[in-house]
Amino acid sequence: MVHTRAADELRKLLGSELVSEAEQDLVSYSADMLAKGQILKLGKEVMPVRPLAVCFPETVEDVRRVLALCHQERIPVIPYGAGSGVCGATVPEEPAVILDTKRMCGILSFSPKERTVTVEPGVIGERLEEYLGARGFTTGHFPSSIFCSTVGGYVACRSAGQFSSRYGKIEDMTLGLEAVAPGGRTFRLGTLGNGNRRDPMVATILGSEGTLVVITKICLRVQPVPSHMDFRGLAFPGMEEAVQCMRRIMQTPLRPTVMRMYDPLDSLIAGHHTTTAAGKDINRAVAELSGLKALLGSAVLDLNHAGLAALLYKPGLLNRVAEILPSRPILVIGVQGSRTAVSRQWDKILEVGVRSHGEDLGPEPGWAWYNRRYSVSHKQTKVYAAGAFVDTMEVATTWDHVLPLYKAVLKAMGPLVFVMAHFSHAYPEGCSIYFTFAGYRPSMQSSLKLHHQAWKAGLNAVSRMPATISHHHGIGLVKRAWLDRESPGGGEIFNAFKKVLDPGNIMNPGKLYKLDTAQGRSGHGG
Repeated sequence: MVHTRAADELRKLLGSELVSEAEQDLVSYSADMLAKGQILKLGKEVMPVRPLAVCFPETVEDVRRVLALCHQERIPVIPYGAGSGVCGATVPEEPAVILDTKRMCGILSFSPKERTVTVEPGVIGERLEEYLGARGFTTGHFPSSIFCSTVGGYVACRSAGQFSSRYGKIEDMTLGLEAVAPGGRTFRLGTLGNGNRRDPMVATILGSEGTLVVITKICLRVQPVPSHMDFRGLAFPGMEEAVQCMRRIMQTPLRPTVMRMYDPLDSLIAGHHTTTAAGKDINRAVAELSGLKALLGSAVLDLNHAGLAALLYKPGLLNRVAEILPSRPILVIGVQGSRTAVSRQWDKILEVGVRSHGEDLGPEPGWAWYNRRYSVSHKQTKVYAAGAFVDTMEVATTWDHVLPLYKAVLKAMGPLVFVMAHFSHAYPEGCSIYFTFAGYRPSMQSSLKLHHQAWKAGLNAVSRMPATISHHHGIGLVKRAWLDRESPGGGEIFNAFKKVLDPGNIMNPGKLYKLDTAQGRSGHGG
């Protein structure tokens, strides 16, 4: 069977209503939220490779049929959740069948006694939390993409939610999986298999980004919703004191739900500052500046400023705004528990904060963050509307390397793009640094080149440090070339799993590691 007939064969298996070759679908499913795709759209272009077809399985048996056909005919398959990924994990490098799991969206069982919930992969995170919240429970998993991302996607990319310091990442709450491999073989692991909550094969599927199997069921740990939650903000004279405070808190028995520290630039843009470090009103300080300095200050305080694209053409100027409007890093902390427990935790947290030279700003900064915690992605549209691009890079390291890593990345990327960062997902050993960067060039091709250069500079800086290139966004296409540097020999182990689970290399080929695409697919089944 040639690839052009793949959709016809899929229709025979699933029915015509569950398979699409519509132009709008092929274009839509050729990209996720990869910034490269957004830059192409600015130039009225689309990703160069389109899927062969998009199928929408509704049952595990549907998945088996699709995989059996594609395995037999050596047709690549890309599992797809909601397309909210930013690293290109679902972007085809060759014509492939997109297997969209969103119709597999059932909440199959919930046990308050066992504190577990079992769901299908297409459940949107918000829907799951609504279901659990109505019953007094939560997974504790709240990524910023919760309105447009699926549980299957969380597992496939080792997602982290904003409350990870208390609840952990998705791998810490995944107890069991069901998955289908090419050829139709079904695996049941952990609590969905032999009952072992520490089944090592679960860890193999977690973070595999659709390169081994299609996840069809997930069993997650749930916890009762705490009765009380409160937030505060702390300001610090410098980054060292703020990081020191985070480390001290996480290395005590305290377990705050949220800890997010914004560097001076991110603090300004997030609106945490109303005054400069000297105590002057921010807007008055900008008004007192003249010429270029005033333009820079205004651009930072309002991302929709008319001159933003022009300013991003020379990012070094914007990166010096912290010198023009000196401000302090802000640490937002959230605590959950009984009212008494929360009060006791605050006493100890503020004691650590004072010892680290922090100033208590009261509850307003924390609640301000909480009330707009999902709006950050929507702000990116302002940058694209100005003809520029914006992207994010999340990395992680241990406490002794946090600030050296931060400074190394700023130094590497600063000459190319405007960079700011916040520090979050804190643990006793270390934390994640979440860089946001923006740039501009007058043409699509030059913007693509700049975007690639920025990523290369940033990841090269990370790879020279004792750090990881990804904390929760995954690898996809963007970070693939650096994965071998971080884990020498990892490709050989990955290839061994591929040979057992996916000998034809049809599952999302080219992701994580670049293997020989001809392996087992000679002639692509033509």
